[in-house]
Amino acid sequence: MPSEDDNPGDTPQIGLIHKGISAKFAALETGITACGRLIGTNAMRGKRCAGLRLLLLPAALLGAGAVAAKDAPLQAVAPDLPTTIIVLDASKSMNSKIGGASKFTSVRSELGNAIGTYGDRLSFGLVTFGHRKASNCADSETLAKPGELTGETQGKLLGGIKPKGQAPIAAALSDAAKAAPPQSTRLDIVLIADSADSCNADICATAATLKQKSQALRIHVIGFSDKKDDVKALTCVASATGGTFVAATNVDELKQGLAAVLDAAATPPAPPAPPAPPAQAVTAKDGDAATAKKASAETVAPQQSAMQKQAPPASAPHAAAGETAIQKSAPARAQAAPPPGSAPQVKLVQSVPVGPPPLTQQVQLPVPVTFRAMVTEAGPKLQSGLTWRVYTSKASPEGGYKLVSTHHEANPTAALLPGEYLVNAAYGLSSLTKKIKVESGRSLEETFVLNTGWLKLTVVLPNGEPLPDGSVRFDILSDEEDQFGNRHTILGNAKPGAVIRLNAGAYHIESLYGDANAKVKADVTVEPGKLTEATVKQTGAKTTFKLVQTLGGEALADTKWKIFTSAGDVVKENAGALPTHILAAGSYAVIAEHGGLNYTRKFSIEGVEAKQIEVVVDDGPTSPDDLKALTDPPEPAPPPSGGTMAGDGEPSSGGSPALGFDGFSATRPADPNMPLINPGALLRPAR
Repeated sequence: MPSEDDNPGDTPQIGLIHKGISAKFAALETGITACGRLIGTNAMRGKRCAGLRLLLLPAALLGAGAVAAKDAPLQAVAPDLPTTIIVLDASKSMNSKIGGASKFTSVRSELGNAIGTYGDRLSFGLVTFGHRKASNCADSETLAKPGELTGETQGKLLGGIKPKGQAPIAAALSDAAKAAPPQSTRLDIVLIADSADSCNADICATAATLKQKSQALRIHVIGFSDKKDDVKALTCVASATGGTFVAATNVDELKQGLAAVLDAAATPPAPPAPPAPPAQAVTAKDGDAATAKKASAETVAPQQSAMQKQAPPASAPHAAAGETAIQKSAPARAQAAPPPGSAPQVKLVQSVPVGPPPLTQQVQLPVPVTFRAMVTEAGPKLQSGLTWRVYTSKASPEGGYKLVSTHHEANPTAALLPGEYLVNAAYGLSSLTKKIKVESGRSLEETFVLNTGWLKLTVVLPNGEPLPDGSVRFDILSDEEDQFGNRHTILGNAKPGAVIRLNAGAYHIESLYGDANAKVKADVTVEPGKLTEATVKQTGAKTTFKLVQTLGGEALADTKWKIFTSAGDVVKENAGALPTHILAAGSYAVIAEHGGLNYTRKFSIEGVEAKQIEVVVDDGPTSPDDLKALTDPPEPAPPPSGGTMAGDGEPSSGGSPALGFDGFSATRPADPNMPLINPGALLRPAR
């Protein structure tokens, strides 16, 4: 006989439609509690109860909406397509070619075709990385939300991407997970890349963390590179999330890989395994109590309530975290008393702790750290010309620091794992190194005040005339000297007229005119935020040498030359008929080697007037002893007490002229056109 609940107007009518499910509720006044309760005339008949159990959850959700709008007209809603987000590598390495075309061009073409093919089965979104900045570990961007990447839009979206930067894969995967609709029951991410993360991020840990947050997530990976070792590091991303990994070394394998992962994304994941059957009552005699207790304990899975295993779902109690669930050997319903004279049944009680799941190790995710540089405390902010280098804070066993990343933007953002780092900002030769600490979950912005100044060097002759281009170079040295009197070279071979960026401070400048010894030294001070202009007056004379048979004759070819100071130091060596060098003022000797014989000449340089030194063959070759006296002269003897200094030009008490160790006097320099003085006289001290 029909009951009070058999009113057809109160019965939910569930109809199945091809490729969709619709539910109609007329006047639902009460909620659905269990299949055991009568819902409609035939609710408990046949297979309809089992079907109702499977549809219980969606029916309840639809029923909630029906209560609020039970009088509204009902419409069939098409099912949502599974969400699939493409994460596309647009780093600089994607410009390299495979099979005559760049990797990115091939990926763009095949991906566009695949989106058109699978557009009616999947809802596509797009995240790309490395496409905006040449070096930025935060360069990840969501270009299309799920449903916005279609066969009609893919040409415009993919066509505007230009590979140029680094590969922050971990950051891009995180952005893709955030782009998914919150109500998605399925989420597939397809990563297409040619190498691992280049920003020092742990992509394996990132994938595991994303999987913990969303069990519905799968990340499929297509590694596109002709070197399989380049993409091996990406396999853990797929394995950690239950995705598919494909290594493609050519365009055909890329096409097949796209089909494989998109087929996997369009296929629903396998349903979970059915629950274990409920635990059975265990009875035993007194002697078998231990065996029965052990058997009862084995029916309870770890961290699972025994009451939930045996009691009906509608009435199962919920154990709070940290409480204990009780497993009994018989159902909670009343049981018949044992027959008289029989052994009593043993009631086994097993305590199973029900607590929170074991703690998993927290995975550290990269933190965005932004850098900027100022010329001085008062500004301005530098907009170009900077190079940033990030190092680990601890030195390696070899004594160096590991380079983490390099950036060339004025205001870069680096994705760094929590920890300490050394960061160097270089602006020309002006630089600053700071130690920073990156903390988890807290973005960071660091400002570097470089105190930069500018230095411009020019050079002229003593009369103010400019020197020819390329004839002078500068060395910029540190102001401090070490214990041996050496200075650290800041910049070598600097050109006149160039503006050089330096840290504010004092510097030592050495200007070399020509390629010999015409060198001038000076000290300058560079002020922060200002341009310092320094002019050096350069001395030195252009000197040309030639070996002639007679005075005024033609130069002889195949001649080797050596120029010495009066102390025997080599100034320059050369070969040719007419070698020319710029020499500083002073006294010199030159040796011309020709035809196996050596010819010598003594000369001096004064001022900046050009000179020509002729060595005459007819004067005869120089003996080996005289050559040794020129190239390796002994130390001059100290002057006698009360005597005159060597080379002062005053006659000695004996009446002969007093010659210094170089053979010249201060008031009577040597005539470059006169024959070389006897080398033996050069070594005699004044008397």
